[in-house]
Amino acid sequence: MTRYFFQITNGAPHKDDVGEELANDHAAWIAAKRLARDIEDSLELDGRWNLEVRDGIGPVCSITIESKKLR
Repeated sequence: MTRYFFQITNGAPHKDDVGEELANDHAAWIAAKRLARDIEDSLELDGRWNLEVRDGIGPVCSITIESKKLR
Protein backbone atom coordinates (compact mmCIF):
# COMPACT_ATOMS: atom_id res chain seq x y z
CA MET A 1 0.00 0.00 0.00
CA THR A 2 1.15 3.49 -0.82
CA ARG A 3 0.22 6.70 0.97
CA TYR A 4 -1.26 9.33 -1.34
CA PHE A 5 -1.75 13.00 -0.53
CA PHE A 6 -4.48 15.17 -2.05
CA GLN A 7 -3.36 18.80 -2.37
CA ILE A 8 -6.14 21.26 -3.22
CA THR A 9 -5.55 24.79 -4.50
CA ASN A 10 -8.38 27.27 -5.11
CA GLY A 11 -6.75 30.62 -4.52
CA ALA A 12 -4.93 29.33 -1.45
CA PRO A 13 -3.26 25.93 -1.06
CA HIS A 14 -4.80 23.37 1.28
CA LYS A 15 -2.05 20.91 2.12
CA ASP A 16 -2.91 17.31 2.98
CA ASP A 17 -0.43 16.24 5.66
CA VAL A 18 -2.20 12.98 6.53
CA GLY A 19 -2.91 11.34 3.18
CA GLU A 20 -4.62 8.03 2.56
CA GLU A 21 -3.19 4.55 2.07
CA LEU A 22 -4.38 3.12 -1.24
CA ALA A 23 -3.52 0.05 -3.28
CA ASN A 24 -2.09 1.80 -6.36
CA ASP A 25 -2.18 4.86 -8.64
CA HIS A 26 -5.51 3.79 -10.15
CA ALA A 27 -7.14 3.67 -6.71
CA ALA A 28 -5.72 7.16 -6.04
CA TRP A 29 -7.26 8.38 -9.31
CA ILE A 30 -10.68 6.99 -8.28
CA ALA A 31 -10.35 8.72 -4.87
CA ALA A 32 -9.39 11.99 -6.61
CA LYS A 33 -12.50 11.86 -8.82
CA ARG A 34 -14.70 11.28 -5.78
CA LEU A 35 -13.07 14.19 -3.96
CA ALA A 36 -13.57 16.42 -7.01
CA ARG A 37 -17.30 15.62 -6.96
CA ASP A 38 -17.45 16.40 -3.24
CA ILE A 39 -15.90 19.85 -3.57
CA GLU A 40 -17.29 20.99 -6.95
CA ASP A 41 -19.97 23.13 -5.27
CA SER A 42 -17.25 25.44 -3.98
CA LEU A 43 -16.29 26.54 -7.51
CA GLU A 44 -17.15 30.20 -8.09
CA LEU A 45 -17.86 31.82 -11.45
CA ASP A 46 -14.52 32.81 -12.99
CA GLY A 47 -12.90 30.48 -10.49
CA ARG A 48 -10.33 27.76 -10.73
CA TRP A 49 -9.20 24.97 -8.51
CA ASN A 50 -6.67 22.19 -8.84
CA LEU A 51 -6.45 18.85 -7.07
CA GLU A 52 -3.03 17.24 -7.24
CA VAL A 53 -2.43 13.69 -6.06
CA ARG A 54 1.08 12.99 -4.77
CA ASP A 55 2.85 10.00 -3.33
CA GLY A 56 6.21 9.84 -1.56
CA ILE A 57 8.04 10.32 -4.87
CA GLY A 58 6.05 13.21 -6.32
CA PRO A 59 2.99 14.08 -8.43
CA VAL A 60 0.87 11.18 -9.69
CA CYS A 61 -2.07 12.93 -11.37
CA SER A 62 -4.16 16.09 -11.18
CA ILE A 63 -7.62 17.43 -11.90
CA THR A 64 -8.15 21.09 -12.78
CA ILE A 65 -11.56 22.72 -13.02
CA GLU A 66 -11.98 26.26 -14.27
CA SER A 67 -15.05 28.34 -14.93
CA LYS A 68 -15.32 31.45 -17.08
CA LYS A 69 -18.07 33.98 -17.51
CA LEU A 70 -18.55 34.39 -21.24
CA ARG A 71 -20.69 37.52 -21.26
